[in-house]
Amino acid sequence: MNTPRTQPDITGAGWIMFGGVFLVALLVVLVALQEHTEQLILGWLYFPLRTIPRMTVDWPTVLLGTLCSLLFVVGFHRTARWFVRTTNRSIRWSWRSSVVTSALMFVLFASGTSLVGATHQLVWLISDRHDPTSDAVATSDLGPVAQARDAARRTITRYRLKEFGYAFHNFHEVYQSFPPGGMMNEDGELLHGWAVFLGGYTNYFPRDLDYRLPWRVPPNDRVYKCQMPDFLNPSQPGPTFDAQGYGLCHWAGNIHVLPVISVKTDPGAPRNLTDLIKQSGQAISLDQITDGTANTILLGTVAERFKPWGHPANVRDPALGINRTPDGFGGPPGWQGAMFLMCDGSVRFLDEKTDLKIMQALATPASGDPIPREFELKYLR
Repeated sequence: MNTPRTQPDITGAGWIMFGGVFLVALLVVLVALQEHTEQLILGWLYFPLRTIPRMTVDWPTVLLGTLCSLLFVVGFHRTARWFVRTTNRSIRWSWRSSVVTSALMFVLFASGTSLVGATHQLVWLISDRHDPTSDAVATSDLGPVAQARDAARRTITRYRLKEFGYAFHNFHEVYQSFPPGGMMNEDGELLHGWAVFLGGYTNYFPRDLDYRLPWRVPPNDRVYKCQMPDFLNPSQPGPTFDAQGYGLCHWAGNIHVLPVISVKTDPGAPRNLTDLIKQSGQAISLDQITDGTANTILLGTVAERFKPWGHPANVRDPALGINRTPDGFGGPPGWQGAMFLMCDGSVRFLDEKTDLKIMQALATPASGDPIPREFELKYLR
């Protein structure tokens, strides 16, 4: 006589054993991740707490998204109703069914996207990703994935500096000089900086600026309360806006080549940039760089005390060295140096251990200070 089979009953002890195995496996994963444990457990909470206060509502985008969602529900309802009618006339498809199904699809889509992101983050952590806000680490100490990301970011930085090089030289072609590092009026009030002068030769073009008025004064201030990739170093951690909402800049000009000049702003003074620059006669031209354009710094990366890209005095002195002072030039954690745009349009990476005498020679356009031949061959050619 055959006895009927019954499904095995999972007892309380079985559940306890399962829970114990799960906790041990979780503990092993957390120990393996070590310093990334907190980020893995609480990162989902840190991100919204840090991001939501800085978010703004773009109402046209919200309205467009709402309209598209409604059109999707209407289209789905009509399609589902037609399909049900042609396959089984006894079933009636309601609006409630369409709304619930559409909402479920939206949730599944968001869940899938979140799962991909979470998986990517976990793989990134396991592959030895380093927190960019932590202490500097050499590129050779990074994992293969992190090394590839670092190389890609450096390439983007080099490309963006190169683009500024083209803009500076196009500006020079028109005005027979580089733009000033900044302008101020007769009272010493700062007006505008070098970045906005290049607007017509780059990816951005500010309109309706009155160059006689300070950059923070309406209507000029609205132009600078934005951010663009042109002014950001992808390897540089930290905020991209200041406390007043002005977009920060990860580059600074060489004050010896891009000086802050004084211009007249009386009612009879010219309103446009061209006449203001010509009137001052203080901007530097290529003919004045007698030390050689390939041996003179024009622009460089900075690591601390970022100024807004529209700041009229976003210039520094390369003679202070690299990564030696917050007010000098420098690079992000791990670079151990800085990237510079030279006056000939080339982009060079200089080690933070570069001698201050060499940095002084690279900073000045016509000092006649010699540059060691071995340094020139290694870094400038």
